[in-house]
Amino acid sequence: MGPFCLGCSHRKCYSPIRNLISQETFKFHFKNLRYAIDRKDTFLCYEVTRKDCDSPVSLHHGVFKNKDNIHAEICFLYWFHDKVLKVLSPREEFKITWYMSWSPCFECAEQVLRFLATHHNLSLDIFSSRLYNIRDPENQQNLCRLVQEGAQVAAMDLYEFKKCWKKFVDNGGRRFRPWKKLLTNFRYQDSKLQEILRRVHLLSEEEFYSQFYNQRVKHLCYYHGMKPYLCYQLEQFNGQAPLKGCLLSEKGKQHAEILFLDKIRSMELSQVIITCYLTWSPCPNCAWQLAAFKRDRPDLILHIYTSRLYFHWKRPFQKGLCSLWQSGILVDVMDLPQFTDCWTNFVNPKRPFWPWKGLEIISRRTQRRLHRIKESWGLQDLVNDFGNLQLGPPMS
Repeated sequence: MGPFCLGCSHRKCYSPIRNLISQETFKFHFKNLRYAIDRKDTFLCYEVTRKDCDSPVSLHHGVFKNKDNIHAEICFLYWFHDKVLKVLSPREEFKITWYMSWSPCFECAEQVLRFLATHHNLSLDIFSSRLYNIRDPENQQNLCRLVQEGAQVAAMDLYEFKKCWKKFVDNGGRRFRPWKKLLTNFRYQDSKLQEILRRVHLLSEEEFYSQFYNQRVKHLCYYHGMKPYLCYQLEQFNGQAPLKGCLLSEKGKQHAEILFLDKIRSMELSQVIITCYLTWSPCPNCAWQLAAFKRDRPDLILHIYTSRLYFHWKRPFQKGLCSLWQSGILVDVMDLPQFTDCWTNFVNPKRPFWPWKGLEIISRRTQRRLHRIKESWGLQDLVNDFGNLQLGPPMS
């Protein structure tokens, strides 16, 4: 399938196959089996609503399926662009909801991403009965990119099957009767999807609030519940979209900073700006390796924001922080702008970040603590060579 190009005048006109599908078609193609045999077609049930102050207003609904070797998602995008988009007001917000028998493949997800990126007044929710070719890394990556672009991606639960049955199936007035193991299979599909979204770099809201909470840890026993996360955003000078990721240190294995260095080295990049958000400041070994990495790449700009300072009263940890400053890495404490930016890029771009009580007061205390470390090592006058270049959100 070629790239989705809205200027292609030679393409065929694709329309929904119908507003309703038969009960047999729904039960066969939407059955959320772990291993679905002879189900090569993708059915896409859609609804377009206008976001209203009181309740959403339904504008269009229907069903697409694969046609002429064109996947259902692309058929929808062609139809939506040619028949619907031109009559929608660009000043209003609209929501598109898909109920799909298969989640989008890599190529379809790529076209959907391009479409969403150029239509900022549209939001998209995708509910899939089954995950398509989920072991393929490219499919995994683009599912995560859809979420990062603001789309909701989820497995169909009993509620979605009931809603789909009621709105898109010629049900003859019958209520939806769940098939055997529907909920068991949903939990399987959902767990696989959540595993992918966590692995390919998204945090849940609960993880963010519990792990990035910037209160100073007073008792050693609480350290074990505070995990070391590293969220990074890499901006290139060639105009490409920023690369984002979230890494977690695993007990007994490499720290997140080392995983980060391995990933950046594999890209063979030089002139880039990288912003990192850490739950804990680096340990001495990670700090020295980050410093050595930066010294070998003078064109690379690296800015580290940390929520909390890790064993900051111990001299080896202080020395590690000093090695970062001396190498040209900018090290600061996360404040409200950084927490907000981290939330938007790595947690939930739709819902605003709600600060916890005392966030900014605690940040100021941690900043003063970090400044005293710099002063105690005679680095208070250390000047980096980056001038006034803006790196990430400004400190308050």
